[in-house]
Amino acid sequence: MNFQLDKAIGMHVNRTAFLMTEEIAKRFSAHGYQLSAQDFGILFRLSQQPTMTQVDIAALMMRDKTTITRRIDSLVKKQLVERNPDPNDRRYYRISLTPSGKQALKLLAPMVSGFQQALLRDIPDAEKEITINTLKHITERLIQYKTTGNSS
Repeated sequence: MNFQLDKAIGMHVNRTAFLMTEEIAKRFSAHGYQLSAQDFGILFRLSQQPTMTQVDIAALMMRDKTTITRRIDSLVKKQLVERNPDPNDRRYYRISLTPSGKQALKLLAPMVSGFQQALLRDIPDAEKEITINTLKHITERLIQYKTTGNSS
């Protein structure tokens, strides 16, 4: 076998994601917000599209409905989002930011942006663009594989 773990993209992506999300959560906590990077992702998406169903959020975040339900339950308890019955379909709830959620994002979004800029400042823009494009390509292939069972 010629496999080398230290050359596996997935391992490096996973390690980087873990370290970044851990650091973001630590920074949020230092400012009084007990939130994960995933929580921030939900809040940020709701700032871009003011009301969504949990199913919409799960699809955008590429997470299962149960995980998103737990995250939203936590955000509701923290009074950062609210659930309201969907006026067109009683089976669904519409999720939206509360005023406290909007206020939190005013602090958290610049924090995340600043962290990312500081972390990547020594990496040339061209290299960042190549990395992003490569990861997008891998993601598209994985989605294709997931939906069709064909990785080619």
